[in-house]
Amino acid sequence: MNVNELDGFNVTIPYKQSVIPFLDELDESAQTIGAVNCVHDGKGYNTDWIGFTKAMEQNGISLNGKDYIILGSGGAARAIAFGLVKFGAKSISIKNRTQSKADQLLDWINSIFPNNNSSENSDVIINCTPLGMWPDTESMPDLEIKKGQILADTIYNPLETKWLKTGEERGAKTIGGLDMFIGQGLASADIWFGEKISEKIKLEPIKKVLKSELC
Repeated sequence: MNVNELDGFNVTIPYKQSVIPFLDELDESAQTIGAVNCVHDGKGYNTDWIGFTKAMEQNGISLNGKDYIILGSGGAARAIAFGLVKFGAKSISIKNRTQSKADQLLDWINSIFPNNNSSENSDVIINCTPLGMWPDTESMPDLEIKKGQILADTIYNPLETKWLKTGEERGAKTIGGLDMFIGQGLASADIWFGEKISEKIKLEPIKKVLKSELC
């Protein structure tokens, strides 16, 4: 099937990069990030970064001027880093089990964020790895958690990972992955329908249904 035969659809891992050769064009964010999760009339978009920044905003977190550590180096990490740069991050550091992949992602971040000065200290830690995802719910990132830090997880099944529960116990503010998941979906709907669906729809009924399915 030719992608141009479809008005619009979402793309998930592991196809966010491999779909690109089949598209007519990319929007600026998808081109910069190098990954597509939303397609409309043959054009590729990336709404993952929008979903993340909206999730942080909904939870009362200002992204500007903060030090970030991103765990992982895949497509989600790349999209989120793009969003952090757009919203005025102070610094972004990458931790990944494969150092060469962490270095590659950091080189890309530095190419779009020349003033980046990676720091071991962080205001916010973002988990973009599958650690803690169902069914392996007992696994979690091995990183010190400090009181007052913000922990954001991209995982939404389970709704609250062991890592987030541990963070709460240690005095951190925690944000699960469900808000990001909903946010990127609504941003895609905005593109498909050509209007701000995301500003008209009520979030709580959506969250209620998804939470009941994921519990």
